[in-house]
Amino acid sequence: MVPGFDGVFGILANHVPTVSQLRPGVVSIQDGTATEKYFVSSGFALIHKDRTDILAVEAVKLDDIDTEAVKKGIAEYTSAAAAATTDLEKAKAQIGVDV
Repeated sequence: MVPGFDGVFGILANHVPTVSQLRPGVVSIQDGTATEKYFVSSGFALIHKDRTDILAVEAVKLDDIDTEAVKKGIAEYTSAAAAATTDLEKAKAQIGVDV
């Protein structure tokens, strides 16, 4: 599963060639019965007939993410967004919340 800009989608063998912008979310890679999951912040998915390339700005295996640090970061950026007085401050805080 891939978090595309227009929605989450799956890719199977012989998929129609596609380029999709990625939004923050989870990429799931299934190989037989094994599944690996990665958080990606943004980037592109290049789907070819015989393979898929994920070009991510950031990719972190879900098992490696510190959930407490994520909760703390979201709280800090949400607070910064509420206290922001300029458009730039609001934009920076919103990026922190989204990513």
